Amino acid sequence: MKRIIIALTVLSSVSFISAQTIFEASRSSQSDIRGSARYMGVAGAFGALGGDVSAIKDNPAGLGVFRKSELTVSFAAGVQDVDSKWYDQETNEHTYKAKLNNFGLVFASKTWRAESGYSGLLSSNFSFNYNKIADFNRTANILGGQTNKSMTDYFAAFTGMKTESQLLNANYEPYYNNTGVSWMSAMACYGGLIREHNNSSGDFDGWQSFLSGVDVLSPAYYIEERGGIDEYSFGWSGNFSNRFYVGATFNWKNLDYSMYSSYNEKYVNLPGSVTDRNIQLDNWLNTTGKGFDVGFGVIAVPLDFLRLGLSVKTPTFYKMSQNNFGKLYFTSDLYNGNTGTPEDNYLNYKLQTPLQFNISAAFISGKKGLLSAEYVYRDYKNMKFVSVDGYNFIDENTYMKNMFKNSRTIKVGAEYRLTDNFSVRGGYANTSSLTENNAQKILSSTTIRTDPEYFTHDYTNYFSLGFGYRESDWYADVTYSNVQNKGSYFSYNPNVVESSLFPSYKADPADVTTKEQNLTFTFGFKF
Repeated sequence: MKRIIIALTVLSSVSFISAQTIFEASRSSQSDIRGSARYMGVAGAFGALGGDVSAIKDNPAGLGVFRKSELTVSFAAGVQDVDSKWYDQETNEHTYKAKLNNFGLVFASKTWRAESGYSGLLSSNFSFNYNKIADFNRTANILGGQTNKSMTDYFAAFTGMKTESQLLNANYEPYYNNTGVSWMSAMACYGGLIREHNNSSGDFDGWQSFLSGVDVLSPAYYIEERGGIDEYSFGWSGNFSNRFYVGATFNWKNLDYSMYSSYNEKYVNLPGSVTDRNIQLDNWLNTTGKGFDVGFGVIAVPLDFLRLGLSVKTPTFYKMSQNNFGKLYFTSDLYNGNTGTPEDNYLNYKLQTPLQFNISAAFISGKKGLLSAEYVYRDYKNMKFVSVDGYNFIDENTYMKNMFKNSRTIKVGAEYRLTDNFSVRGGYANTSSLTENNAQKILSSTTIRTDPEYFTHDYTNYFSLGFGYRESDWYADVTYSNVQNKGSYFSYNPNVVESSLFPSYKADPADVTTKEQNLTFTFGFKF
């Protein structure tokens, strides 16, 4: 028997709640240690120092430290490795990357007090900066060893007590407009990948995979992610008697994210005449957003060798647009065909990212060197979707409170001047886990999403080493940085299968480590 099902069409009345998850929210709130080579060379621990264009985004008061106007540009090139281990199968994916990190323009303006030798407001500085604050580009190929745990077990468990008549429309017409069931369930039922299960009394009590349970398969997951977050910042800072600095920035953000993923299961010992027995679930997701936030900061210099910094950045208020599309291909002894969702599943929503606090301190040894440390706190538990068209996102915001942690980043950096012109520097930073141990992707039973996979975060480590050369009116810096992100890949929410008719078939996660090594170059001119 053969069925070929063409693309399904969703009605515009489908609730938008079904089309975004808390993991989209966490991506939108990311901020990397990225910027000028000097900033990256001390692992971004610049909050109490100032005098660098990239430091302004962490503490706007650092703009007041500039004595001259300045033009700066930074770019980076490097390699990215994604290492994974899944069912004892280890895989590595290697890619090259190049990008513009930042562009900055500072206008330093002395006041009449400075010209006359008085104390008080000595300078009033302004800035315009572009920063690539987050880079989403990643390619991963996660291959699994042999197992008997299948995505079809998730399809069956997720479908619950929906009957076949609820999942299929009469005569298999090409337009599927049943908004009471999920697209994944409909696709799996159309493809013959799940079948009804009856209890000992012969009554329907749920769904099960079309596999027998002893069939062996090899899973694989491939993902291409592209995009990032660009920040355009306008700032002001004042220098009071070279002892106290205050500053503020208005920041405009553009977010762009695109994703293609492909989940595949190849069956090893499924009996029958079909040579290439497999399923393949492909998904496309595109998200764009525009938002703004405001930053405030102070730097105090109580002693010549000591600087203290404090800053706060308001949540970013985003307006987001999203589009998703999925397609399921299948080959088995019973069915051979494909089914999918349409490419016009558009969604608009609003998002509020976490509040951020920075506390920093720096010790300066004359003109020879410095040691700096910074603590960054992000309030992820209070990140939230904002009411749209009367819907208040109570469930989604509750999920975020329960599944995200309030994150902290610790940065430590040092710089030593070898000569009047040459300096060396190094740094280390660590970001704690963003997700709770029980974090999971929860999809509505009527969702139009067909991408059940998700990644959790364990920690991020950052190491850097760099050097710089300075003249009175120009400078050049270079930094090597190594970033390691550790987390897990889940092909679907295992708790759904754990609570189903066949809990032993819940899939195991894969261990995933993303390593990125970059050389960052900065050139600056003072005037």
